[in-house]
Amino acid sequence: MKPDEVRSLSRHWLRIIVLIEARAAPRLRTVEGLWRRSTTKRPGKMTDFIRTEGLLSDQEIDGIIAAAPSSLVRFQEVAARVSLAERPELGTWLEQFHRGIL
Repeated sequence: MKPDEVRSLSRHWLRIIVLIEARAAPRLRTVEGLWRRSTTKRPGKMTDFIRTEGLLSDQEIDGIIAAAPSSLVRFQEVAARVSLAERPELGTWLEQFHRGIL
């Protein structure tokens, strides 16, 4: 995805990008983020680009980074203990995420 394509994304997808990079961050060793490594035209993390461009507020980005990864892990841990037939769908958690309820 190119910078202009990121600029054209809705808030919904920008939040998903920040979530993905925040969730992956503890395990990244050889790449910075979804764009892998920084270049002269863009950072390695799409989150940094989103922040610099003002596509989401600093407060919103920081809130996602601080709360969403651990909230998602808790959801997954609880869901893993429930039978498949009764397991909540990930969409349930994502709806809460987009409403700001974590």
